[in-house]
Amino acid sequence: MIGRVNAQYLARIDRLNIVGYGRPWYEAESSAVSVQTRLHTYSVMKADVHGFGNLMRAGQDAPVRKALEDAAHRWARGAAIVEARGGDALWIAHEDPAALAEVARHIMDDVYQAPTQPRLRIALHHGEVLTRQRGTDSAPVIAGGDAILCAARVEPHVEPGQIWATEEFRERLLQKPSLWRTTVVPAPGGGSRFNVKKEGSTELDLWVHLYRLEF
Repeated sequence: MIGRVNAQYLARIDRLNIVGYGRPWYEAESSAVSVQTRLHTYSVMKADVHGFGNLMRAGQDAPVRKALEDAAHRWARGAAIVEARGGDALWIAHEDPAALAEVARHIMDDVYQAPTQPRLRIALHHGEVLTRQRGTDSAPVIAGGDAILCAARVEPHVEPGQIWATEEFRERLLQKPSLWRTTVVPAPGGGSRFNVKKEGSTELDLWVHLYRLEF
Protein backbone atom coordinates (compact mmCIF):
# COMPACT_ATOMS: atom_id res chain seq x y z
CA MET A 1 0.00 0.00 0.00
CA ILE A 2 2.87 2.34 0.78
CA GLY A 3 4.35 1.62 -2.63
CA ARG A 4 1.17 2.64 -4.40
CA VAL A 5 1.31 6.07 -2.82
CA ASN A 6 5.08 6.51 -2.89
CA ALA A 7 6.87 4.59 -5.64
CA GLN A 8 10.26 5.87 -4.45
CA TYR A 9 9.80 3.94 -1.20
CA LEU A 10 9.96 0.64 -3.09
CA ALA A 11 13.01 1.78 -5.01
CA ARG A 12 14.89 2.34 -1.76
CA ILE A 13 14.23 -1.14 -0.34
CA ASP A 14 17.39 -3.24 -0.14
CA ARG A 15 16.42 -6.55 -1.74
CA LEU A 16 19.59 -8.30 -0.52
CA ASN A 17 18.80 -8.14 3.19
CA ILE A 18 17.55 -11.35 4.71
CA VAL A 19 14.68 -11.26 7.15
CA GLY A 20 12.04 -13.71 8.27
CA TYR A 21 11.50 -17.02 10.05
CA GLY A 22 11.81 -15.16 13.36
CA ARG A 23 15.48 -14.39 12.68
CA PRO A 24 17.31 -11.07 12.99
CA TRP A 25 17.97 -8.67 10.13
CA TYR A 26 21.26 -9.01 8.26
CA GLU A 27 22.77 -6.12 6.39
CA ALA A 28 23.61 -6.59 2.71
CA GLU A 29 27.13 -7.80 2.11
CA SER A 30 29.70 -5.45 0.62
CA SER A 31 30.51 -6.22 -2.99
CA ALA A 32 34.22 -5.98 -2.06
CA VAL A 33 33.97 -9.04 0.20
CA SER A 34 33.30 -12.50 -1.19
CA VAL A 35 30.14 -14.18 0.06
CA GLN A 36 29.96 -17.97 0.12
CA THR A 37 26.55 -19.63 -0.02
CA ARG A 38 26.30 -23.34 0.72
CA LEU A 39 23.56 -25.94 1.05
CA HIS A 40 23.89 -28.37 3.98
CA THR A 41 21.83 -31.14 5.51
CA TYR A 42 21.38 -30.48 9.22
CA SER A 43 19.11 -31.21 12.11
CA VAL A 44 17.61 -27.86 13.07
CA MET A 45 15.94 -26.48 16.16
CA LYS A 46 13.57 -23.53 16.38
CA ALA A 47 12.74 -22.32 19.89
CA ASP A 48 10.44 -19.50 20.89
CA VAL A 49 9.45 -18.06 24.27
CA HIS A 50 5.72 -18.53 24.82
CA GLY A 51 3.88 -15.34 25.79
CA PHE A 52 6.89 -13.12 25.20
CA GLY A 53 4.71 -10.18 24.19
CA ASN A 54 3.10 -10.15 27.64
CA LEU A 55 6.55 -10.19 29.24
CA MET A 56 7.56 -7.18 27.16
CA ARG A 57 4.45 -5.24 28.14
CA ALA A 58 5.16 -6.03 31.80
CA GLY A 59 8.81 -5.01 31.49
CA GLN A 60 9.95 -8.53 32.41
CA ASP A 61 11.53 -9.57 29.13
CA ALA A 62 15.19 -8.63 29.73
CA PRO A 63 16.05 -11.54 32.11
CA VAL A 64 14.35 -13.98 29.76
CA ARG A 65 16.29 -12.71 26.74
CA LYS A 66 19.52 -13.10 28.67
CA ALA A 67 18.59 -16.57 29.92
CA LEU A 68 17.87 -17.76 26.38
CA GLU A 69 21.09 -16.36 24.97
CA ASP A 70 23.21 -17.64 27.87
CA ALA A 71 21.68 -21.12 27.62
CA ALA A 72 22.33 -21.26 23.88
CA HIS A 73 25.99 -20.35 24.28
CA ARG A 74 26.38 -22.77 27.18
CA TRP A 75 24.84 -25.88 25.66
CA ALA A 76 25.19 -25.49 21.88
CA ARG A 77 28.97 -25.31 21.63
CA GLY A 78 29.19 -28.28 19.28
CA ALA A 79 26.54 -26.95 16.90
CA ALA A 80 27.27 -25.86 13.35
CA ILE A 81 25.27 -22.63 13.72
CA VAL A 82 23.72 -20.87 16.71
CA GLU A 83 21.60 -17.76 16.27
CA ALA A 84 20.50 -16.17 19.54
CA ARG A 85 20.75 -12.40 19.43
CA GLY A 86 18.87 -11.08 22.41
CA GLY A 87 15.34 -11.75 21.15
CA ASP A 88 12.75 -14.38 22.01
CA ALA A 89 13.70 -16.82 19.23
CA LEU A 90 16.59 -19.24 18.88
CA TRP A 91 17.91 -21.19 15.90
CA ILE A 92 20.42 -24.04 16.11
CA ALA A 93 21.72 -26.22 13.27
CA HIS A 94 23.55 -29.41 14.28
CA GLU A 95 24.99 -32.44 12.51
CA ASP A 96 23.95 -34.84 15.32
CA PRO A 97 20.19 -35.16 15.99
CA ALA A 98 20.66 -36.84 19.38
CA ALA A 99 23.01 -34.10 20.51
CA LEU A 100 20.54 -31.46 19.31
CA ALA A 101 17.72 -33.08 21.30
CA GLU A 102 19.92 -32.92 24.42
CA VAL A 103 20.70 -29.27 23.69
CA ALA A 104 16.98 -28.54 23.38
CA ARG A 105 16.20 -30.17 26.74
CA HIS A 106 18.99 -28.32 28.58
CA ILE A 107 18.06 -24.97 27.08
CA MET A 108 14.40 -25.44 27.97
CA ASP A 109 15.35 -26.28 31.57
CA ASP A 110 17.71 -23.32 31.90
CA VAL A 111 15.26 -20.78 30.52
CA TYR A 112 12.52 -22.06 32.83
CA GLN A 113 14.72 -21.04 35.79
CA ALA A 114 14.49 -17.37 34.74
CA PRO A 115 12.02 -15.03 36.50
CA THR A 116 8.36 -15.72 35.57
CA GLN A 117 9.37 -19.33 34.66
CA PRO A 118 9.01 -18.84 30.90
CA ARG A 119 8.29 -21.90 28.78
CA LEU A 120 9.74 -22.54 25.36
CA ARG A 121 8.09 -24.11 22.35
CA ILE A 122 10.73 -26.16 20.53
CA ALA A 123 10.43 -27.69 17.04
CA LEU A 124 13.01 -30.08 15.56
CA HIS A 125 13.36 -31.00 11.91
CA HIS A 126 16.00 -32.48 9.59
CA GLY A 127 16.66 -31.30 6.07
CA GLU A 128 18.34 -28.77 3.83
CA VAL A 129 19.73 -25.56 5.31
CA LEU A 130 21.13 -22.73 3.21
CA THR A 131 24.00 -20.84 4.86
CA ARG A 132 25.88 -17.70 3.94
CA GLN A 133 29.38 -16.71 5.04
CA ARG A 134 31.08 -13.40 4.46
CA GLY A 135 34.77 -13.88 3.73
CA THR A 136 36.75 -16.58 5.56
CA ASP A 137 36.85 -15.18 9.08
CA SER A 138 33.17 -14.68 9.88
CA ALA A 139 30.85 -17.40 11.16
CA PRO A 140 28.21 -18.76 8.76
CA VAL A 141 24.63 -17.60 9.22
CA ILE A 142 21.35 -19.20 8.25
CA ALA A 143 20.03 -17.87 4.95
CA GLY A 144 17.04 -20.16 4.43
CA GLY A 145 16.30 -23.67 3.24
CA ASP A 146 13.41 -26.13 3.42
CA ALA A 147 14.39 -27.29 6.93
CA ILE A 148 14.27 -23.73 8.24
CA LEU A 149 10.85 -23.10 6.74
CA CYS A 150 9.42 -26.35 8.11
CA ALA A 151 10.75 -25.83 11.65
CA ALA A 152 9.46 -22.25 11.62
CA ARG A 153 6.00 -23.44 10.63
CA VAL A 154 5.88 -26.30 13.16
CA GLU A 155 6.99 -24.26 16.19
CA PRO A 156 3.73 -22.28 16.67
CA HIS A 157 1.82 -25.59 16.94
CA VAL A 158 3.99 -26.93 19.78
CA GLU A 159 2.55 -26.93 23.28
CA PRO A 160 4.51 -24.62 25.61
CA GLY A 161 7.10 -26.52 27.61
CA GLN A 162 7.33 -29.35 25.07
CA ILE A 163 9.68 -30.48 22.30
CA TRP A 164 8.08 -31.71 19.08
CA ALA A 165 9.84 -33.30 16.13
CA THR A 166 8.94 -34.11 12.56
CA GLU A 167 9.06 -37.59 11.04
CA GLU A 168 12.32 -36.67 9.29
CA PHE A 169 14.00 -35.74 12.56
CA ARG A 170 12.59 -38.80 14.34
CA GLU A 171 14.00 -41.14 11.69
CA ARG A 172 17.46 -39.63 12.15
CA LEU A 173 17.17 -39.74 15.93
CA LEU A 174 16.29 -43.45 15.92
CA GLN A 175 19.56 -44.18 14.12
CA LYS A 176 21.47 -42.89 17.16
CA PRO A 177 21.74 -44.60 20.56
CA SER A 178 19.73 -42.50 23.02
CA LEU A 179 17.14 -42.72 25.80
CA TRP A 180 14.69 -40.46 23.99
CA ARG A 181 11.14 -41.68 23.45
CA THR A 182 8.83 -40.34 20.77
CA THR A 183 5.05 -40.18 21.11
CA VAL A 184 2.73 -39.41 18.21
CA VAL A 185 0.98 -36.05 18.51
CA PRO A 186 -2.60 -36.40 17.18
CA ALA A 187 -3.58 -33.75 14.68
CA PRO A 188 -6.73 -31.63 15.06
CA GLY A 189 -9.82 -33.58 14.09
CA GLY A 190 -8.18 -36.91 14.86
CA GLY A 191 -5.99 -37.01 11.75
CA SER A 192 -2.40 -38.20 11.63
CA ARG A 193 -0.84 -35.15 9.97
CA PHE A 194 -0.69 -31.42 10.64
CA ASN A 195 -0.94 -28.83 7.89
CA VAL A 196 1.55 -26.32 9.25
CA LYS A 197 1.47 -23.80 6.44
CA LYS A 198 1.12 -20.21 7.64
CA GLU A 199 -2.54 -19.51 8.27
CA GLY A 200 -4.08 -17.05 5.81
CA SER A 201 -1.10 -17.21 3.46
CA THR A 202 -0.88 -18.34 -0.15
CA GLU A 203 1.77 -20.93 0.72
CA LEU A 204 1.37 -24.49 -0.46
CA ASP A 205 0.07 -26.99 2.07
CA LEU A 206 2.81 -28.39 4.32
CA TRP A 207 1.66 -31.69 5.84
CA VAL A 208 3.82 -33.25 8.56
CA HIS A 209 3.68 -36.03 11.13
CA LEU A 210 4.67 -34.70 14.56
CA TYR A 211 6.05 -36.47 17.62
CA ARG A 212 6.58 -35.33 21.20
CA LEU A 213 10.06 -36.04 22.54
CA GLU A 214 10.21 -37.41 26.08
CA PHE A 215 13.24 -38.38 28.16
